Amino acid sequence: MTETHRLLIALSSITLYVLWVAVIFYKCNKKRCATNVSTDKKNSTNVDSSDSKNQTLIVYASQTGTAEKIARAKAAALAESEAISLISMASLNIAMLGNVSKALFVVSTYGEGEPPDAGTRFYHALQRAKKSGATPLSNLSFEVIGLGSREYKQFCRFAVSLYENMRLLGGTPLTSLTTLDSGKGEHLAHLDSLAKDSSAQIQPWVLEHRKQLNQDDTRGLYAITLKQPQSAHENGAAPIAWEAGDIIDIYPDMAHEKEPSSEFLTKPLTKPLRKLIGRSYTIASAPEEDDLKLVVREVRKAKGELGYGSGFLTHKLLQNQRAYAQIRKNSNAVITDTQCPLVLIAAGSGIAGVRAQLAKRAMLNESGPVWIFYGERDSELDNVLSKALSPFHNAPCIHKTSTIFSKSSLGSATESKKYVQHMIVEQAEALKAFLSSSSGKTISSNSGKAPNSSKSINSDASPYTGRDGQIYVCGNFDGMGKGVDAALRDVLGEAQYSTFIEKRRYHRDLY
Repeated sequence: MTETHRLLIALSSITLYVLWVAVIFYKCNKKRCATNVSTDKKNSTNVDSSDSKNQTLIVYASQTGTAEKIARAKAAALAESEAISLISMASLNIAMLGNVSKALFVVSTYGEGEPPDAGTRFYHALQRAKKSGATPLSNLSFEVIGLGSREYKQFCRFAVSLYENMRLLGGTPLTSLTTLDSGKGEHLAHLDSLAKDSSAQIQPWVLEHRKQLNQDDTRGLYAITLKQPQSAHENGAAPIAWEAGDIIDIYPDMAHEKEPSSEFLTKPLTKPLRKLIGRSYTIASAPEEDDLKLVVREVRKAKGELGYGSGFLTHKLLQNQRAYAQIRKNSNAVITDTQCPLVLIAAGSGIAGVRAQLAKRAMLNESGPVWIFYGERDSELDNVLSKALSPFHNAPCIHKTSTIFSKSSLGSATESKKYVQHMIVEQAEALKAFLSSSSGKTISSNSGKAPNSSKSINSDASPYTGRDGQIYVCGNFDGMGKGVDAALRDVLGEAQYSTFIEKRRYHRDLY
C-alpha cells in the first residue's frame, strides 16, 4: 500500500467521522428545540391545549381566599361532567380566553371598589382592549360571580366592571351577574363540594390557653391558643393543615348548641351552615407549632357590650370548651420564598399575621432576613411586640424591628399623631435598599431607646444579595392598610409599586 493510499484512507475515515458527529448533533439539536417549544407553550398558558375549545376555564381573583375557595368548589362540582382548568387571574391574559369556549370568574372586590391584587394586571389589560374597539372574545361564553359587602358603597364593583368589559369585548353571558354579600354569609351555599377537603370542613377546637398581652382593659389584646381535641381524629380524619397567611372562620353560635354529630361536621356545607354567622381571623402560628394561635383585639360597642366574635374568644369561651371553625386558604398571603428579604408590617391585632410569617422562617435552619414594622397606641400600655412574637422575638432571621406608638409620638398638643406608615416614609432609603435584589447593605439602627424606635438585631444581609424582597401587610384596611399602601407607593414609586403587585411580591392581608 502506497503512501497515497494510506492518506486517502485516513481522509475518508476523518470525513465519515465528521459526518457521523454532524448527524448526531443535528438530531439532538432538533429534539432540544422541540422540547423548548413544548415547554414554552406549556408555560405560556395554564389551559390544556389538547382540546381547549371544549374546556371550561375557572378564574379566581381573591384577596383573602374566599373567592378562591368558591372557585375550587365550582371546579370540583363541574369536573365530573366537564374538562376544567383552574387558574388565578394573576396568570390570566386575554389570549388565553380565546382558547376556551367557556369561562367562569369568581372575583372579590377590594377596598372601595378596587380589583384584588391578583386582578389588577388583567383589569388594566381589559381596559386597553376595550379602547381598541376589537371583540376578541366573540366565541366565549362566560359567567361572573362577585363577592363583596353591602356595607361598602361600591358593592361588587370589580365584578360589575368585569362583567361589562367581557360583554363589550364580545363575550356572551351565560347568566346575569351573580353578587354575594359575604358579610351575610351568602357565599356559603357555593362551598358544598369543598367538604371533601378536610381543611374546608367545620372542625372542633378547644381553648387551651388565653393571655392578655397589653395592659389596657378597655381594648385588650389577647393571645389565644386553640388545639384540636383527640376525638377529632378518632374516625381517621387527617390533621387539619394550614400555612402562614391562612385564615380561620370561627362560628360562636355552634359552641352554645348541643354537640354536633360527626355526620354534620363531615357532610357538605348546605342549609345548616347558611344560618351561621362567622368571624374571620388571620392565623398567628405556623403549622409546625401544632397548636393554632390567634391574636385577637377585644371589641366593645357603644354601650360597652362585647363584639360577637372577639367577645366569644376573649371572654366567653371557657378553658377546654369546644369552638367550631374552618380553615380558609388565603393564597394571596402565602409567601413561598423563605430566603428573600421580607418586610412585615402590622398594627394592633395585625401582629397575628406577622407572627405566623416570622415563625415559618424562624423554624427553618436557614432563611432570609426579616424587617418588622409595628404600630400600636401607647408605649406604656401596649408595648406587646416581644410577647406577641414569642418565642421567635429574638430569632436570628430578624434583621430589624421598627416600632411606633401613636399616642407617644405626640411631641405637643398641636402635633399630629404618627403611625406605622409615617415610619415607612421616614426610613424610605433603608427600606428600598433592603428590598432591592442588588443590595447587600447593612441597615444601621436608630440610636437611643425612644418609644418610637428601630432596633437592629442581625445586620448582615449580604448572604441574600440577588433575591427580590417581598412585603406583607396585616391589619385593618380602613386605617393602617390605606395609609401603608399610600406610603409604599410614595417610597417605591409608581412603576416599582406596580411591579411588586404584578410579581406578587406585595401581600395584603387586610380586613
